[in-house]
Amino acid sequence: MALNTMPPSSAGQDVEAEIGPRAAGAFYSTDMGGTFEVLAVLRGEEARAAVNRRTDWAVTTRHLATDNVTTHCMAWTTSDHLICRSTGSAVEVAAR
Repeated sequence: MALNTMPPSSAGQDVEAEIGPRAAGAFYSTDMGGTFEVLAVLRGEEARAAVNRRTDWAVTTRHLATDNVTTHCMAWTTSDHLICRSTGSAVEVAAR
């Protein structure tokens, strides 16, 4: 097993890249799975407990077609597309 030799700041940047633009209130779609609303972004121990595995983060989402709520730590990829992001009290449509 290889040791992670990246400095902490790089590790934090990697986490943010893996989460991508997902934040509570945002909506995104995937090429393979439908459209989702982000209910929460979890970090640290809360994330590890939610997915029962070693991770630094997880997201809780609701599938819009089925209302199925899941928590996962699948990284943001080029097959994911932001539809709109939360701006706190409002939702902002993402540029396409």
